[in-house]
Amino acid sequence: MRHCQLGNEKKSSQFPGIINSPIFIHHNTLLLVVMVVLSLHAGCISSDSGRRTPAFRPFSLHTTKSSAKSTEITLADSQEQIEQVSEIAKSDSQRAIDRSTPQRASDTPTRNPSSDARQIKQVAGETGLSYDSVVDAKAELPDPSSKDYPPVVETFVPQQLTLGDLENLALGNNPTLPQAQAAVTGQEGVVYQAGLYPNPQVGYINSSASNPSVKQSNGAFFAQEFVTANKLGLAQLAASEELRRFQWDNEAQRIRVMTDLKIRYYEVLGSQEAVAVYRELLKISEKSLAIAKSLLANEGTRTDYLQAKVQLETVRLNLDEAELRYAAAWEQLATMVGVSALTPVPLVGDLTEDIPQLDLETCWQQLLSCSPQLRAAEAELGHGYATLREQQALAVPNITVQTVADYDQATAVSTVSTLVALPFPIFNRNQGNIAKAAADLNADQADICRIRFVLRDSLADSFRRYKTSLRQAERLREAILPDAKENLELSTQVFKGGQSAFAPVLASQQSYFRSKVAYVEALTELHKVITEIEGLQLTGGLNPAAIGSAIQNQMGGGTQRQRALLNDLQDNNSKQLLPAAQLSR
Repeated sequence: MRHCQLGNEKKSSQFPGIINSPIFIHHNTLLLVVMVVLSLHAGCISSDSGRRTPAFRPFSLHTTKSSAKSTEITLADSQEQIEQVSEIAKSDSQRAIDRSTPQRASDTPTRNPSSDARQIKQVAGETGLSYDSVVDAKAELPDPSSKDYPPVVETFVPQQLTLGDLENLALGNNPTLPQAQAAVTGQEGVVYQAGLYPNPQVGYINSSASNPSVKQSNGAFFAQEFVTANKLGLAQLAASEELRRFQWDNEAQRIRVMTDLKIRYYEVLGSQEAVAVYRELLKISEKSLAIAKSLLANEGTRTDYLQAKVQLETVRLNLDEAELRYAAAWEQLATMVGVSALTPVPLVGDLTEDIPQLDLETCWQQLLSCSPQLRAAEAELGHGYATLREQQALAVPNITVQTVADYDQATAVSTVSTLVALPFPIFNRNQGNIAKAAADLNADQADICRIRFVLRDSLADSFRRYKTSLRQAERLREAILPDAKENLELSTQVFKGGQSAFAPVLASQQSYFRSKVAYVEALTELHKVITEIEGLQLTGGLNPAAIGSAIQNQMGGGTQRQRALLNDLQDNNSKQLLPAAQLSR
């Protein structure tokens, strides 16, 4: 161990002022504090971890009294100190992580008070400090098990999600729902405020003459405005009708969120099924390419090999598109739920279930009786009637009564006077506001008719898409898929019997799996349009309640993808001959 010896008998006599200066003594004190802290920190770690740690050699400070007042300061090797501090820090960090995880009572290390006392006495003896000073210095050290070390938080990720789970998340996280509720709460305050009576007025008056002996009076006055014609009741009635409209807007927004959530749920579920179909087709295409490659060396043709290779690459492209569509659909589902960091997990559901048989007129009557949009428009009409009555009542003037009491010190006379005032409606009888309220009432009546036509128009379009998707799904399930499957089986049997080339097998595989994808698309679109109809034509779950469906566009592309798949499937089937037809030629 190398030492750095500063000063001796000779040097101390040469530099007595430096050694005995306050700056040098303060520097020694700082070294002493650093030594104590590091030594106690190492002892705390060694005692708390339940295992031995490398002894940490402290700085040692020795002072000897002599005639020359020489001082010797011995410092430990700096490189060894750094290595020991690094080892202690690593041990401290690892133990902090271990403390953040739950442990059994038997695994929790316990501190030994007697061991702590021995360490404190040892440090006090080496440093020359008092026992209490060492205890105070130790108390200022950070505890590795304290809250300064954040615990390890494990995020729970569910293995799968149901529609009910997503609905609960959306009700608690979609920002438009508290926004709509805040509008209701604000209007409740408006209703309360509309019924409050005007506050009275209280004041002080002073009347003084130039000659105080003539007049010197002081007094007070009280004034109150009396509202006539039940204006407060009518104002509160108008605000209550507006509150009813806000409540229906709130309900409409809740249905919008749930409708959009279900639409995006079925979009993700359909994308999930499409990815599964393409992955299955990818495995079969890889096997088909291997078969075509093996046949190429024997009786096979290069066209079969090239067709199998093209089919494999086409399936890979389709799979990439399906996976990208699934990722985008999941992102849109997460935004509707209100949790952008929602981890993609498999959704629980079956596209072949819960397909009702709907009737246009029945759906229309249900829409008329349950639509929050119509109920909100009717509440707005009620608000128009109440506003018209309120404006008519405002033409009747209110009465203001004022009472003044004063005392004249000059004459020692007290007086009380009363004033009653009201506007005389000659010029302003609130004619303009009454006319505007009547015009707004006519507009509200027309708006109800407009909303009826809008609902009928959207229901007709939704019902057309419902019928189209339902028929496509039924025909794919009952006719196209069974025929395509049988065609694939016959093609495989004929190829295995050596009576046909491999190309018809490839075409049959492609036709069958495209039929399956078209079936998934038809079911997805069918569930989405059923959700729109059952959701009372309310979409736009991320738009403010006052706007509704005016901004946000619905997730498009479903009908276009469905139509493209059916056209492609029709073109393929028209060009392909069944194996039985080939054998008969």
